[in-house]
Amino acid sequence: METVHRTTVVIIGAGPAGLATSVCLSKLAIANTILEKENVTCSLWKHRAYDRLRLHLAKQYCNLPFAPPHAASTPTFMSKDHFTAYVESYVSRFQIEPRFDCLVTRAAHGMGKWRVETARGEVYEAEFLVVAAGENGVPFVPEVDGMEGFGGVTLHSSGYRNGEEFKGKDVLVVGCGNSGMEIGLDLCNHGARASIVVRGPFHVVTRGMVHLGMQMLKYVKMKYVDSIVASMASFYYRDLPKYGIHRPALQGPFTHKSTTGKTPVIDVGTVDRIRSGQIQVVPGIERVLKGTNEVEFADGTTRRFHAILFATGYRSSANSWLEVN
Repeated sequence: METVHRTTVVIIGAGPAGLATSVCLSKLAIANTILEKENVTCSLWKHRAYDRLRLHLAKQYCNLPFAPPHAASTPTFMSKDHFTAYVESYVSRFQIEPRFDCLVTRAAHGMGKWRVETARGEVYEAEFLVVAAGENGVPFVPEVDGMEGFGGVTLHSSGYRNGEEFKGKDVLVVGCGNSGMEIGLDLCNHGARASIVVRGPFHVVTRGMVHLGMQMLKYVKMKYVDSIVASMASFYYRDLPKYGIHRPALQGPFTHKSTTGKTPVIDVGTVDRIRSGQIQVVPGIERVLKGTNEVEFADGTTRRFHAILFATGYRSSANSWLEVN
């Protein structure tokens, strides 16, 4: 006979969102249980983040509920280690006890309750379910014609730590979001020859522009904030089109984020390396020439690379186990 664990709320995921939800519920004396598939909290930051990663938002925007403000000595833009230490202190302060190594295989609603099953054969029942597993559950690698025959190294950004092993090598970074652009910079800093694939338009802003925009959004409509920030970025980065980088014509960075989900690239030094020629911008990949290290691009040119690194994001894992009528 199966053992059923009963609670009021089951929370799936022990990242910042899941932990914060648990604390808020506990403050209201609502029983809750966190199920985490890994053996640690905040596993994305601890297991799949590159070494130089920092928060792109200032620390005052990154407080968890009921926690004291960040210490004055904490850097404005927290490093990976600072942020994970902050999360650990949050777990300790509020005595949060997630159930680790609990991979959810099924969550379904019926008879007025949620039934959650795990790979360990455990069953949890609850009135409410909170999915806090995030958008970054499963690394996504797009299909590229001929990739299976590529003669070099292929790697997703989730497995990248730093550019030390790529020193002196030609590396193609596929993906021009924040991770791709920052990894390109890190590769360059470690002596690699980096190229970044850019297929479509995106916004590039500085941290200062984002900070200004966030402050203004408290008092001004988004369309006006967008106009101001986009104008600043257009002036500051006015030469980017000649390097193959264009911004969306119809929407500013904040509206573009809210309607498409695409976050603007926050430049931390990559643009200067592109301007200096240390990082190359290339068009979309057409194919990999079979049995070689040669990549053919959409403009018909070909180049040889020692490695291809996919900074192409993740997909949520929830659709593989969440059953919603």
